[in-house]
Amino acid sequence: MVDTDSLYGRRLIPQILDRLAVADPERHVYSITSLSDGIPKFKHITSQAFARAVDRTAWWLHKHLNQMNGASNGDPAQEHDVTVTHKIQALGYIGPHDIRHVLLTYGAVKAGCAALFLSPKNNITGALAVLNASDCSIWVKPREQAMLPLVEGILQEKYMRVLELPSVDELLEAKSTEPFVFNKTFESAINEPFCILHTSGTTGVPKPILWTHGLIGTMDAVRLLPSIEGDGGLTPWTDNWNEGDKIYSSFPMSHGAGVIMDILMPSLFNLHCILGPSGVLPNLGLIESLTGHIDIWSMVPSLVDELGENPEVLAKFESSKFICASGGPVSPVIVSKVNEVVRVLNLTGTTEGLFIGNLWVPREDWHWFAFHPYSGFEFREVQPGVYEHWVHRNEHWALFQGIFYTFPDQDSVNLKDLYIRHPKNPNFWAFSGRSDDVVVLSNGYKISPLDTEALVTTHPAVEGCLMIGTGKPQAGLLIELKDNSEKNNELFDSIWAIVERANNSTFQKTRLQREYIAFSEADKPFIRTDKQTIKRRATLDLYADFIDRFYISRDEEAEDEDFDAFSIDTTSISTVRESVTHVMRSVLPEVDDFPVDEDVFDLGLDSLLVFRVIRIIRAVTGLEEKLAPRHLYAHPTIDEFSVQLLKILEEEKAKKIAVDLLSDTETSKPAETPCSSIKSEKMRKIMADRKRRLGSKMNPFDAVNPNHYMGLNFYFALSPGVSFEEAFAKLQAGLSRAFEIIPELDGKMMLASEHEFGYKKGEYRITIPPHPLPASSKPRQLVYKDLSQVLPSFGEMRQAGFSPSLFSDELVLDCTPFPPMPADILVAQANFVEGGCILAANFIHTCLDAVGVMVAIRAWAECCRYLDGDETATCDWFDAESFNHDLPEIIWEKEGYAKPVHEVDPGTWGFLPFTPDIGVDLRNGTDSHDDIMASEKPRATQNTLPPAPVFPGSSVWPAAPSERSLSTTVFLLSGESIHRLKQETLADPVTNGVSTSVIDIVQAFFWRASIRSRYKVAKEIRNQTFQPNELSILEMPIDGRPYFSSLLPSSYMGSLLVMNRPVMPIETLCSPETNISQIARVIREAAARITPSLVHDTFTLLRSMTDYSKPATANMGLEHMNAMISNMMLFQTSDISFGGSFFEGGSPEAMRPQIERGHRRFRFLVISPMRKDGGVELVLGTLPEELNMLMSDEEFTKYAVLLDHKRA
Repeated sequence: MVDTDSLYGRRLIPQILDRLAVADPERHVYSITSLSDGIPKFKHITSQAFARAVDRTAWWLHKHLNQMNGASNGDPAQEHDVTVTHKIQALGYIGPHDIRHVLLTYGAVKAGCAALFLSPKNNITGALAVLNASDCSIWVKPREQAMLPLVEGILQEKYMRVLELPSVDELLEAKSTEPFVFNKTFESAINEPFCILHTSGTTGVPKPILWTHGLIGTMDAVRLLPSIEGDGGLTPWTDNWNEGDKIYSSFPMSHGAGVIMDILMPSLFNLHCILGPSGVLPNLGLIESLTGHIDIWSMVPSLVDELGENPEVLAKFESSKFICASGGPVSPVIVSKVNEVVRVLNLTGTTEGLFIGNLWVPREDWHWFAFHPYSGFEFREVQPGVYEHWVHRNEHWALFQGIFYTFPDQDSVNLKDLYIRHPKNPNFWAFSGRSDDVVVLSNGYKISPLDTEALVTTHPAVEGCLMIGTGKPQAGLLIELKDNSEKNNELFDSIWAIVERANNSTFQKTRLQREYIAFSEADKPFIRTDKQTIKRRATLDLYADFIDRFYISRDEEAEDEDFDAFSIDTTSISTVRESVTHVMRSVLPEVDDFPVDEDVFDLGLDSLLVFRVIRIIRAVTGLEEKLAPRHLYAHPTIDEFSVQLLKILEEEKAKKIAVDLLSDTETSKPAETPCSSIKSEKMRKIMADRKRRLGSKMNPFDAVNPNHYMGLNFYFALSPGVSFEEAFAKLQAGLSRAFEIIPELDGKMMLASEHEFGYKKGEYRITIPPHPLPASSKPRQLVYKDLSQVLPSFGEMRQAGFSPSLFSDELVLDCTPFPPMPADILVAQANFVEGGCILAANFIHTCLDAVGVMVAIRAWAECCRYLDGDETATCDWFDAESFNHDLPEIIWEKEGYAKPVHEVDPGTWGFLPFTPDIGVDLRNGTDSHDDIMASEKPRATQNTLPPAPVFPGSSVWPAAPSERSLSTTVFLLSGESIHRLKQETLADPVTNGVSTSVIDIVQAFFWRASIRSRYKVAKEIRNQTFQPNELSILEMPIDGRPYFSSLLPSSYMGSLLVMNRPVMPIETLCSPETNISQIARVIREAAARITPSLVHDTFTLLRSMTDYSKPATANMGLEHMNAMISNMMLFQTSDISFGGSFFEGGSPEAMRPQIERGHRRFRFLVISPMRKDGGVELVLGTLPEELNMLMSDEEFTKYAVLLDHKRA
């Protein structure tokens, strides 16, 4: 891969995407969420589709801006005749929370611009200050969105060119888009903006902050922080952010944390980002619906607080890795409850410097911060026990101190945050406020109190006032009166009039609410200096208990709210709607009209006012916790919310009636004994089918095949006169009948619930539709495609030997090879060409091994014959328990193969795609306490198996793709060549009478040739050397059915594979002194170790594991000297017959595996079924230099002839 450790901190994000789109085009990088009846659905976006959408956005910008002074980043001028200019143009934007924020960010960088994300919380004065300071004269508006009042106000004050950004669907529909080249170096772009945000304006007008590529690079470099003295042995905060993790952020993308979590982290750490739903403000109801789909959460503090107060929702977070809380302080007491269920990562950072030096602290200390010494932080004590946060430039600043990209002329920066020190650990710190008096709410909003306090203090009855609310959901005002005895409604109203003036004069939209104003206590005057100015910190400490009690009272009841003024009339939906409108008017008096179908958040309702609305309705309906803020977030119009409210009220009413009836009703008589007819054969069958359709969990042997589709292409000639539509209809009907016989094929595979008894990570379940398909329905799994105008005729394909270069696997079945869960067990596409059909089918390999796949195909084919009148095609050979994945374990226990794990030869691990350090529970497989105790004892039997081979493996499945892709290459070993190869091999004296089959010889020949080509490339081109003990590992999946038990049906479909792993020193394998016979003997000797006892022991080991999520095979990756062979040499396509009514001859003329999907991830070799002429085809992936080495290998070309080569 290009992105090596040495490049971290020096990568440009658009280039990371472009490389990923080439290396792993099918990787899901974003998913767009929509809700259907509260259930999330996801539209997945691959890296390739996303890269194309970025390019489309870049070209769209270029088209509209090419007359302006926009710098052309990269080099599109050279390849696309784009005029190169020199100024980075800012593009103002406020839009829905959707993927266009991301596309605009990427596209702007490529087109020589920078997206400026303006907070909608600004007022017009603050917004203009940011736009003018950024020299921004272009506004980008989402095409479908009406002009926001804030933007209308801006345009009245400032001339700006307005561009209408296309919809999400238009930007994503970009398959034909020409690439927009971006080839700037990091050095040339280091000080150019990636995007522009702005300060909150808490200390005056907001100011723009340019997030340069250099600043972004410090986020990428966090993983490079070394372990040194002073870090307490703690790891950087990015540790455990793993490739493929799904992340969801509740922050808007006008907030720094939103950009970091939705744009930066997915790119820099290869995460899968979940966005949306657009138009739904993040709330607990939405969060609850996403549980089970998210690994990493990024939440505003107030949402984490709310989660801690909802244990039922919190319990659903156990499967997540952690919650990242940032943007403001959280409640230590409440969030500690969250931390008990799912780990909380508490982060602190700044818009100017991002997250500098944060470290993972021990779980019990989650509320405290720790920082790496390279951060350059100093905590200066400004009063006893309170420390002010400073950062000083050091020699590591370019990689780890991003704030000095924002302030290049400064060597020290006062962050003005105040901290207290941990009582026992001097390097742990907790946030306690701001030295510049800023109030930081729990939702991350920052409010400068000075202007409001100064204005309110002008009231003649006010001695002083302090704004409160740090760490709370709502700002409040604590007022000290000159005469406490004067408290009355008239005084309060006159003070409120001044507060209203303050609300309308500040730069931020966050407003003080009437019920959040309190008067000080007479016996606790504000603490003042000699000059009579209020000592803010000391006074807030004095009133700490009072403030806590004040907020508790506001949360429990509204002391100043006149609930008698409200009611909810449930006579009809219309009366409920009118009642809700009345409540809305009370909290938003400045809004004259409330259209029932308009989003109330667009009208001015914010997260702070939501609490007040819900509190009023709770009080007048008695619904209490049954009505929550999430109901309003999920139904944001008055019409929708009224319907939901009436539904909740009617449900509660129905419950009450049911309880009343129950209390008045006598206990009913016991049910009668079931009649004997329940035991009839018909009823038994119905009950058995119902029970079967409940689905089942996979067994330990199924874990041998990790989650991926096994794909096959079958080539059929169409019978004369049969149309494409007729053939497809027969395939559909046959598949529907096959689903009646094997209903599991109509099912899906899904992850097992971690709440199941005996749950182990990486386990899967099969879920099956509760009822068979209606006669009128067609299988969803089978798709029709007419390729007659795209591909050659079947006759031409036959003449070309059905070569892989005729088409890409993706053309005949576009299906992600590593599907997200749940996933269909079967996916198929019938592709019709002139005179023939290419039936492409994918089966989830975890559910079915190769034998199971052939059973499924054979059953489908036989069902087609039956429907065509073949009365013998009844699938009577198929055992009804063939898809019962419980069978192996039942037989294993019944036949007495269970044994303690410590009695299993450790070399048995060599026959499994796992390593013993994955996690083994010694108690699985033992039967008694004595056995458990015995597991601590050394093995009593002697090890007879060789040690399991060692190889790197991968921490994730699937393994990360390589930068390069292999090309599909096919060689032919003719029947004559095979005979000659066999005779010459058996004549070799080194065979010493060891019996080797022609299959061993062909496998040995293929193993040596494939590795020797890579060996020669390594030595002759890369000057690589190999040690005598460096091994080549050949992996050969072996069917374990013959070894397992005679009780297992021959048609059993689940996985029963073990891995034969012969090994040889690389130098020996590739040496001209080593004969094919020696290699074949190594393969035969390794195969001879596979016995019934060994297969039973592999099941014991698999059963003992606690984590199946990290399979490890030696063929993963491209840069090694290992391989896996799939040998189908003895499989006969004539075993499959769909009948001659629509496929000529009934059987496929050829079958080919879909191997292109693995060309960036695996070294995989295929020996195809023996041809009618007695030859076999050898299929493998090669790099150009490797193919050259193969073609120059005299031993190989003596027997093998190149048939086909399809370039990657």
